[in-house]
Amino acid sequence: MVFTPDDMGRVRVTEDLDPMWEIVLSLHQMGARHTRASPYREWAGWVRTVARGRLAPVVAGLYELAPPQRYFPDFLTPAPTSTNLEAGIDEVLHVPRARLRSEMAKANGVSSRSSWLAGVAAGEPRQLRWLGSALRTYHDLALAQFHDQIATQLDDHRRGITRRMLSGGVHALLGSLARGIRWTPPVLTADYPADLTIDLGGRGLTLVPSFFCRGTPVTLANAELDPVLVYPIGPPPHWMQPTDIRDGTDRHLAALIGGPRAALLRALTSPLGTTRLAARTGLSLSSTSEHTAILRNSGLVRSTRSGRYVVHSLTPLGQRMLAGGH
Repeated sequence: MVFTPDDMGRVRVTEDLDPMWEIVLSLHQMGARHTRASPYREWAGWVRTVARGRLAPVVAGLYELAPPQRYFPDFLTPAPTSTNLEAGIDEVLHVPRARLRSEMAKANGVSSRSSWLAGVAAGEPRQLRWLGSALRTYHDLALAQFHDQIATQLDDHRRGITRRMLSGGVHALLGSLARGIRWTPPVLTADYPADLTIDLGGRGLTLVPSFFCRGTPVTLANAELDPVLVYPIGPPPHWMQPTDIRDGTDRHLAALIGGPRAALLRALTSPLGTTRLAARTGLSLSSTSEHTAILRNSGLVRSTRSGRYVVHSLTPLGQRMLAGGH
């Protein structure tokens, strides 16, 4: 795809991940086949294992609406004027009906093959309510659990582009965004499966760094919509695991009590609930509960109830054992 800006001073980078783009792009990664080096392999396995029961009908419906390797309706990824999930879902549910019909018809006629997609295309309130609920449920179960780890990767990326902006301005930024993006003033070119030229016409360009975008950047199919370029930030393969466990500095502790329990101790440098602890270590909820029970019975972890949640923290003995693991 080719962007022909006429005012490069109107380039902006979103300050946070766009939840609507991350929903769609992570959905594609969940259904993909991943090698051991893929940064999404552990995440996809965790989600399929831990949230399979509640997510199965949601994923099936959303996957039908937004399949990979094919056009999916632009209205699912509204202009990133806000990185608030509820604001994004509200925009999706209140898209003009004429646009709904047009984009659903463009999606290879999917509305004619599915009763629920036909209902979405017709703007039926019941089907749109289901869509909003599905987007919210998917985000809560598949993405929100990993907010801290994902935010860390985005922060690292933003620090890099900030340094480039400060040293060389917008030209330095555009010249080093991601693999497959080339800046030859005044034209920005990105690898893309189809030929597409977008004349910004003074509208500016919004750059959206994406955790779950992989390979080529993505943009909206309708060039008349506010221009965006969604590009991959390239997270490392083991972003789900605590840094010290990834680096192997706790290998002696892991040999003593086992890798999963060592990972749990390292993650508990600050108190965490069971769900957040599972997300931080990449373990399933059942495994997390089982191993924390063993650590608690061994006097290494204490668990206290806070309202509806159980919060785990290190005991003094657990802190000493962790310190001795270096």
